[in-house]
Amino acid sequence: MSSPSATPSPTSPSASNDENGSILSITALVVALVALVVSMLQLILQYVLSAEGRSKCSTAAIGAWADKNTQFWRPWKGKIYIKYAQLDITTQRFLDALGSQGLEREAHLAVLKNYQVTEQTPVFETKHGKMVGGPPQLILARKGTEEIEPTLPNTLRGAERVAADALVAEKKRLYSPTPPTKATWCALLCDLGLDLQKLSGTGEFIEADTIPSVLDAPPIHMRMSDLIHFGLLLEMKIVEADELKRILNMTGRYCSLVSKHQDGVGMLCRYTGNLIGTQPAVKRISTQEARMLCETADGMIYIGDCMMPITSFGFNSLDAIFKHVIRECKQNAWQEVDLKDLPRSTERDGLGYGGKWANSPTPITGLLMAIAGNVGVGNSFPHETIKAWTDPMRREAVVNAFQTLQGQPGFTVAPRDIFQRICESGTDLMVMDEFRTVNNYGCQFGGIRGWLSTNMAAFTLKMSSLWIYEPRYDHQRFEPVPLLHQLFPVLQAGSLCKTWGENYSFNPEEGNGWRLPVSSLLWLQISLLDTWLARHVDMIIQETAMPEVSVPAGLESAKLCAKSASEVLTQSTAWNPPRLRFCRMYLARLAGDVHGRGVSFMSNAPAYVDRKEGWKNMPIGSPDEWLMADAVLTLRAALQHTRFMLMMDSSALLRLQKFDPSLLLA
Repeated sequence: MSSPSATPSPTSPSASNDENGSILSITALVVALVALVVSMLQLILQYVLSAEGRSKCSTAAIGAWADKNTQFWRPWKGKIYIKYAQLDITTQRFLDALGSQGLEREAHLAVLKNYQVTEQTPVFETKHGKMVGGPPQLILARKGTEEIEPTLPNTLRGAERVAADALVAEKKRLYSPTPPTKATWCALLCDLGLDLQKLSGTGEFIEADTIPSVLDAPPIHMRMSDLIHFGLLLEMKIVEADELKRILNMTGRYCSLVSKHQDGVGMLCRYTGNLIGTQPAVKRISTQEARMLCETADGMIYIGDCMMPITSFGFNSLDAIFKHVIRECKQNAWQEVDLKDLPRSTERDGLGYGGKWANSPTPITGLLMAIAGNVGVGNSFPHETIKAWTDPMRREAVVNAFQTLQGQPGFTVAPRDIFQRICESGTDLMVMDEFRTVNNYGCQFGGIRGWLSTNMAAFTLKMSSLWIYEPRYDHQRFEPVPLLHQLFPVLQAGSLCKTWGENYSFNPEEGNGWRLPVSSLLWLQISLLDTWLARHVDMIIQETAMPEVSVPAGLESAKLCAKSASEVLTQSTAWNPPRLRFCRMYLARLAGDVHGRGVSFMSNAPAYVDRKEGWKNMPIGSPDEWLMADAVLTLRAALQHTRFMLMMDSSALLRLQKFDPSLLLA
């Protein structure tokens, strides 16, 4: 009897092994198929995608500007090509972009109108410059309440939360290290404070294949003058600027611009960015301040409410402008007057005025420095325009003017610790920064102040609260001239010049947590003289509708003047008709010598033994009054001239007004 055949059980070991083997085979097959698909996709992309598009227009190459890239397909070539957005950046477009960012910030602040918004970013001074010490913070305090604890931004809701987050994000963008990119122009624009994602291009796109093979990223074309402006904004000095050879070399403490010949490209500029952690001062200024800095670099100055190149002003052109404004003004108060096309028709003294006043014994540079607005923002000026007023000429003028003022009306010297008082008071009287010397307060425009351009009452009030008035000159009609302790011996010896300023910068005045740059020192002294001139000129002409007081002034008098100014005047430069009448009389006497002798301390002609003789027969005022005014104006002119000469030399921009070549920036 045969035994039954043995049939494998479903649960036997051999059946289990076969099932596991099938699962493993299927899994291996799936993995292999996925790997095959991935490798095929990579192969296809490597074949159809332009190599230039992958490397030269990526985020690593052009940063956030890569977000604007577009792609297109060419079937007959079987490739995907990349186009990058063309960028055309100029000084004006930079200022426009800065203005747009400012408007966006103001819109966010308007949403938070129920809160007192304070933005804090820890910044500390090192030998390498200003460094960021931590992330930016937004402090909110609800208005109209007695809450001590600030409102946390993350507790806000809706539009307020969005606005607060946007403000914090903008601060983080500004104060974060610039992302490294192959294109140096990306680093340049980021260091200038621009947001590449919000910056608009020309609307045209260029194929990445057109980028020269020797370059790692697309270059951009930029006018030499615009590139110089950007370099000056980043505090770089002009080492070499040759418009014919298209060479531009600039260097600063933190960054540089260098031109070199590149095979297959020609002359190529490269920007080396800021030291990691340092914060360029341009990131902390307003649009109007940046505009003023660029205009000062171009040689623009403010005379009253008129801004023109310094080379356009002369005795006759000034007289024509003043005469027009006086005719248009309806009252003696500060007011703005439309000059229309009048400044364009003016020119320096010469044939245009029939030779009248063409050979004045007084240098026009001295007169312009005496009446031009005191810039609060500036780090460069074309030295070629003012170097005709030489050191020996200024030294003699300053010494003679100082000696005259020592006799009458005398000097009042500021306390030795006045700058420590300024820092401890928190009055925001001035800023001890790189190229910004003053905050935005009072009747001023873009940092411009001056006895002929603005009312000085707000400055006088801030200063008088720190420099206590001691009435000791009641027997005099005119107050003593205010001088800083640090500048008294310098003016007395006539040693005020560029060399003195450079030596001062090696050992500046400093105290607990502050260091006084020479630009701030000179700015404050000029402003002090402006308060004296405003008061003195008003008393000579006796027609002012808004009298001012000189520093140091009684606190109540200073408050009264500041109150009347704030109620009537706008924050702008303007014209003051009585002071223009004074200027017309003054420049007429300076331009036309008296019996072949020099009248002003600034004059090159032989002076009178008794200088009062030159100021006789003025339409108004006594010879003593005009002599004192001329002496103070001479000191102011020398201070203003020295301040401009201590700025970086931007004379190259004058040449570029005739021929401004395009440079290639990598």
